[in-house]
Amino acid sequence: MQTWKLLKYNPHLFQRYFIKEYLIKACRRFFEDRNYHELESPLMTDSLPQERYLDVLDVKIERKRGSGTAPTENKTAYITPTTETYNKRILAAGLGEHYVITKVARGTEDIGPNHLPEFTMLEWYHLDTDYNGLMDDCEELFKFTYNYIKDALKKEKTLNRFMIDDSKFNNNLELNYQGQIINLNSPWDRVSVPEALEKFAGIKLEDIQSLEEIKEAAKKKGYNVEGINDWQTVFELIFMSEVEPKFSKDKLTFVYEYPKQVCVLVKPSTKNPLVCEKVELYFAGREVANGYTELIDWKLQQEKFMEEQAARKELGMKDVKIDTDLIEALKEGLPNVSGIGMGLDRVAMIFADAKSISDINYFPASDWL
Repeated sequence: MQTWKLLKYNPHLFQRYFIKEYLIKACRRFFEDRNYHELESPLMTDSLPQERYLDVLDVKIERKRGSGTAPTENKTAYITPTTETYNKRILAAGLGEHYVITKVARGTEDIGPNHLPEFTMLEWYHLDTDYNGLMDDCEELFKFTYNYIKDALKKEKTLNRFMIDDSKFNNNLELNYQGQIINLNSPWDRVSVPEALEKFAGIKLEDIQSLEEIKEAAKKKGYNVEGINDWQTVFELIFMSEVEPKFSKDKLTFVYEYPKQVCVLVKPSTKNPLVCEKVELYFAGREVANGYTELIDWKLQQEKFMEEQAARKELGMKDVKIDTDLIEALKEGLPNVSGIGMGLDRVAMIFADAKSISDINYFPASDWL
């Protein structure tokens, strides 16, 4: 049944859609209170940062040459999968700390509980901090959001326009997601990838630096990796199967310092040459945010783009025009900054105790795909 029909005959379900609305409003209020500017990013672009597994959707734009019946010129554009390139360009221009809330889209996304090809993204950029500062931001944002949603539900209930149950939001910052109690109070778990890899999979990062070494480690774990010739693919297989399921379910988990092989736009660590300053946030076992200390060295960034472009070709991925404008912005100079992107659909799904992200979107792609 299409969502609008479902709501027409089950009006009590409106509450979970309101929670996404309140979540977006809470994010705006949080950053406005910190004096961040809001950046409006475009839905289409003619070039993108090179990332080997970022599958993009493209469109053809017809441009008329002159007037009348003159032939047209087709130009390829990409639907924005992340706003990062715009954030960095505007940082080079001098805007400073800012955030974006917008729709983004990615190709070859599954239609399922955790995935839709189109979703709502929050990205923010924090000056003079590193990935550790982003972790602090996330903790503060989630607590603020919880209280904002709690108050918004109470207000909606007094208006008596919809059936509202605000009993799941209390003063203890607890959520009940599908029977699991999640406490938003600090401290949240923080674990590095090398730590987690050794603790949960019995693998030392320094022992799997080559493709041959990581494939051998995967084989010992019983995985079939024949024919796989990409280090990142094997790493993600091990990590998703051996490590992710072990994260705490009753609190949020930050996972940081990812292997250098999977970091394209990230500053390398000054403490450990095997990792970069990247962090991901897991909420109810789902990855909901990905951030890092930004790489601002244009030469290194250009080298990484060329490596990723070659890898995309080797993997048979869609050819994407390199974002040379981003390289120009880096040449102009960026401040020391860290940025993070958060998928608000997954966050809203958990706050609303919904089984699927389709259940917090009025017009999900699952209605027509």
